[in-house]
Amino acid sequence: MAEVWLAEDLRLGRWVAVKALHAALTEAIDPEAVAAFEREARVVARLQHPNIVAVYDAGEFAGRRYIVTEYVHGYTLRQLIATQGRLTEREVVRLGRQVASALAYAHEQGIIHGDVKPENILVNEHGVAKLADFGVAETLGRTLSPAMANDILGTIAYLAPEVIQGESPSPASDQYALALTLYEAAACRLPWAGATPAAVAGQRLAAPAPPLRRFAPGASAALEAVLARALALDPAARYPGLEAFGAALAGVAPPAAAAPVAAPPGRPPELRRHTTARIRRPTGPPPRKRSGPAWYTLLAVLGVVLFAIGLGVLGAALLTGGGNSQAPTPVPTPVPTSVPEPTATPTPRTEPTATPTQQPSPSPSPSPTRSPSPTRTPATGTPASTVSPTAPAGTATPPATPSPTP
Repeated sequence: MAEVWLAEDLRLGRWVAVKALHAALTEAIDPEAVAAFEREARVVARLQHPNIVAVYDAGEFAGRRYIVTEYVHGYTLRQLIATQGRLTEREVVRLGRQVASALAYAHEQGIIHGDVKPENILVNEHGVAKLADFGVAETLGRTLSPAMANDILGTIAYLAPEVIQGESPSPASDQYALALTLYEAAACRLPWAGATPAAVAGQRLAAPAPPLRRFAPGASAALEAVLARALALDPAARYPGLEAFGAALAGVAPPAAAAPVAAPPGRPPELRRHTTARIRRPTGPPPRKRSGPAWYTLLAVLGVVLFAIGLGVLGAALLTGGGNSQAPTPVPTPVPTSVPEPTATPTPRTEPTATPTQQPSPSPSPSPTRSPSPTRTPATGTPASTVSPTAPAGTATPPATPSPTP
């Protein structure tokens, strides 16, 4: 029916959705209906409900009619069913109650939606359902021929039997369409199947919808009974209003096996496998692209280099005996001087000379604790000491003590 664009409201600085009708559809609306189209948009703009997509503005540009609405960051219920399959019973009940509350509020304002279907139910990132295209179906139905309106709205599969037969949309028909949408979300399919939309419509007029648990065995009997009543062929057999339908959904107790783990307090419910990133409005000039690494990266690299250098210095100090090591520092040994070494130096032997000597007189034996005294010889005696040829230069050898002769 239209193209939807994400746009920015330059005056208020917010994201909005602009829905522009196709050119063929705009040409089909006669000029007299343009005023009615804008009046309808103003009526919907007065709807203030947390589960209704707000309408901000309506107008014409380049010959095309457009509506400016609230931007809902999320997915349509159609996308959720197509990507994650059958919804849990808790999710079906929660979304159904929210949409029922939105419809009940609109019906109190005298507005009928007339086109409730999965494509018109948006679920934002916090799991809140919002009903879109409020009042558009009724306006197009008044300004177009019935055949063209049904073709453009397209989804004859969700229209109530009485609307297919030509009756005007009513709160009961909105209830039927919502129940059929919830049926599809719980079973991941519609109750009927046929080769053509006409065949499906014929089945809907001939017999009530099959029980929900035929296609969703895990559903509860309570949910099956609530949807069966809302899908009754006779509008009088359905719930008296959307408030009663929402209350009946609130009384459905989902089975324990299907109940997901409760979220922490203050945390909004999350949709399965459907996390998204919110679009942020840029503030100020766009940041310039840096040609090199950021300053904090340079600081980190410099810190690592300095740390490595410190470890290298510390390791070298430990290897060379620095720090608190107990190993003594080697001191070079001084060159010995002419001062004779203590008794630790062994006394070299002297070779006896060939000088003839006189026989000494007998002398008493030496004491075991005292070194024997040398015996004096005549004038022709042996010198007192001789230099050993093996002694180092500059070292005086102590006098040799000859052995006493018997």
